[in-house]
Amino acid sequence: MLVVNNMQTPPQEDFQGIGDLKRQFGVDFRMIACATCFLTSSVATVRKHQPAPHVYASKKLSDRRVGWIYREAYALALSGKYLESLARFDEVIRLEPAYLHAWNQKGLCHYFLGHYPSAIHCFDKASTLDSRYAESRNNKGCTLQRLDEFDVAIECFDAAESIQAGLFEISNNKAISLIALGDFTAALTCTDSCISAHGMSWSVYALRSLCLLALGEISEGLFDLRLAEKLDPGNKHVLALLDVFSRAAMT
Repeated sequence: MLVVNNMQTPPQEDFQGIGDLKRQFGVDFRMIACATCFLTSSVATVRKHQPAPHVYASKKLSDRRVGWIYREAYALALSGKYLESLARFDEVIRLEPAYLHAWNQKGLCHYFLGHYPSAIHCFDKASTLDSRYAESRNNKGCTLQRLDEFDVAIECFDAAESIQAGLFEISNNKAISLIALGDFTAALTCTDSCISAHGMSWSVYALRSLCLLALGEISEGLFDLRLAEKLDPGNKHVLALLDVFSRAAMT
């Protein structure tokens, strides 16, 4: 997975779950959008601390040149040079068309460049090459979120979970889609699963607080938000949500 953070673009204003909160509490939409824009970076959080994937064992991949090109492409992607990285991943795939990780990484480059249909094509290709590859399904789901196709995204996250149950990032991403659809009770269940798997994450507590706000549990939501603040002091998204809670408490 690429170690890249991409939190620059807030969700669209037709983000249904957020719209419901705006109507219910009369708070400023943009304040909530700021607090939830980690939607745009969820694809990058999966296994972000792990090294580059190992090359699949095959006769062609034993060629040092292919491995070297792959590592170069991966390093370019880590540096944010996605167009250059794409060219190198294309070279890897030309030499080894069944190189699963190259297809996945190529999809991530397209994702960060905003080429969402191309990203989906790459993730689908990776899934075709290995039906038990959870990451490509997760990444496709995150891409569909950017296209506001939240129902289909949930199907991708469910498929990823069926392959690799208990992975924190998949549940986190699924919760985001459920919030977008206004299903805050189901999203709350997902965040609870995230906390069980990986309790010390500010984003999960922020998501959980947003669900609780929508369900009218302002005190409990504020408690979770304070935990998020302790986990990442000064986080602008948490501070924005704290402002939302103060507004909601006054309604």
